[in-house]
Amino acid sequence: MQVFRITLSDGARKFHTAIQAPDAAAAETKAADYFDTSKWQILNVRRAGVMAAKPEPQSVAA
Repeated sequence: MQVFRITLSDGARKFHTAIQAPDAAAAETKAADYFDTSKWQILNVRRAGVMAAKPEPQSVAA
C-alpha cells in the first residue's frame, strides 16, 4: 500500500486528504466513492511519499 495525497475543490475551497491505495487509479476511485463528486471535483492525485520504517532500538554497551 502507498499513501496518496488527494486534492479536491468545490469551486470556492480546496481540500487535501490522504488515502492509502495500491496505485493512483485505486486512490482516485476510493476518493470518488467516499466524496460526493457532484459537489467535490478531484483536482490532483499524487503519491505522498515513502513511509519510513521505525528505527531499531540501540543497545548501549557498558
